[in-house]
Amino acid sequence: MKEIEKLTARIVELTGWKLYEPPRIITDTSNWMNIIRGDIIRIGGQDYVVKGNKHETRFGIGEQPKYWVFSVIDMESGEHKIIKTEFNEEFMAHIGIFKVRCYRSPEKEGNVLDFVKGDERFMQGYSAYDEKGNNVRVIDYIKGETFFNYIFHIKKSHEQYFHEDLGRLLWKLTDSIEAIELLHKKKFCHGDIRNDHIIIESDTGRYRWIDFDLNQKVSDFDMWSIGNIISYCVGKGINSFQQVLRSKEFSQEVKESLVPTDASAFYEYRIMNLKKLYPYLPERLNDILLHFTIKPRDFYVNIGQLLEDYHRMLERDFPI
Repeated sequence: MKEIEKLTARIVELTGWKLYEPPRIITDTSNWMNIIRGDIIRIGGQDYVVKGNKHETRFGIGEQPKYWVFSVIDMESGEHKIIKTEFNEEFMAHIGIFKVRCYRSPEKEGNVLDFVKGDERFMQGYSAYDEKGNNVRVIDYIKGETFFNYIFHIKKSHEQYFHEDLGRLLWKLTDSIEAIELLHKKKFCHGDIRNDHIIIESDTGRYRWIDFDLNQKVSDFDMWSIGNIISYCVGKGINSFQQVLRSKEFSQEVKESLVPTDASAFYEYRIMNLKKLYPYLPERLNDILLHFTIKPRDFYVNIGQLLEDYHRMLERDFPI
């Protein structure tokens, strides 16, 4: 049987699809916009049939297609994988008055994948080059829910959430923060720390970082981003000035107490001084958040310094 006939039969076996045309074998991923469902990406000596593009949900609304990222099936093992083709973009991010240049680096992501191999706090995979020299990453699929969605779907009052869930979640985040410290000790960064870039694995409950292809020349970017993760967890979501000022949940006294310096340095529309909204929050926990405000009295020099306060806060205010 000819190769293409064998591949076609294997695709039908794996997917149950009815194929009207023979599959294309893609060995040059440069034109990733032209790769479609049913194509076979051949990389690293393996064949992967394309199911479609991956999508990304932001802020609980809508899905944004990532046209350079594909959901695929390993045609040998039948396992679901993710393939990230080479995509280069640059943009500017802001931390307070500072502008930070961010850019995608497939090579950096490949190097991080090599370094974290076997460490289940991170996604697992490898990088290989196609026939045109494009760096393609093949990633193990993680079945689970993003940290963003997990918090978003908790239907409780904040005070109930504080007493029943917050301590457990903050303890679980410890491994995630320590994992970023490990990267920094080896002169790597994550580069794109977000609430939807932690996957809570369904089978194990393990928190796992994904997506390492963004890079910056500013080592503090990861640390300030972790501040956003902690704030999201503590606040049971995003607490914006506009949302609070319009809400009937908060008193007029609370609303009038808010000042510009209560804002996050990363996102000025978000309130970081959350104790003003939820007075039952421990002082030590809120003090950590205050390090990430637009005009902090003090700030963290590195992740290790943040972890010292974080561990001390958990042991004293959320003992196991």
